[in-house]
Amino acid sequence: MLKNIKPEIAYRLINHGPVVLITTSDRTGKPNIMTLAWITVVNSEPPLIAIAMGEQAYSQKLIKQTKEFVINIPDKKLIKKVLYCGSASGKNTNKFKNANFTAIPSHKISSPKIKECFAHLECKVLNQYKYGDVTLFISKIVYADADDKLFDEYIKTEKIKTIHHLGGGWFAETGKRFKP
Repeated sequence: MLKNIKPEIAYRLINHGPVVLITTSDRTGKPNIMTLAWITVVNSEPPLIAIAMGEQAYSQKLIKQTKEFVINIPDKKLIKKVLYCGSASGKNTNKFKNANFTAIPSHKISSPKIKECFAHLECKVLNQYKYGDVTLFISKIVYADADDKLFDEYIKTEKIKTIHHLGGGWFAETGKRFKP
């Protein structure tokens, strides 16, 4: 028997991509971190990705100003820091300091990366679309790196557990990878 699901929560059926940490910086170089689950691949050639965030997010304003950001991919071991970065605004708070994250320089953009994350995608915004209070940023990946012990063209899920938001307060972690 199929259960009817309200359209307002139907996204929870497909929203279990990895939770990421978005790093940005303002025009003076002050960095910020935001937790984000609304992310998807748009294309592989050219490498395009989309992120969606509400206008209440300080990071949205910074991305609109600078047209760049870094997607940092954390391991489950960082869940408390990930939750903190999703619950506090960076407008008047130094999340790098408060979460005890280390900012390291990016290769192609000015926003920093988070050293404690195992992978990073440096992105430049190509287009943005506003839907209500949410902006969708279509962005090109201009540089990416990952810990070679945890990525061999695919995430080594037996060694690293990415975090996946199911909606509400529920999360999951990656399981065993396989190739049928």
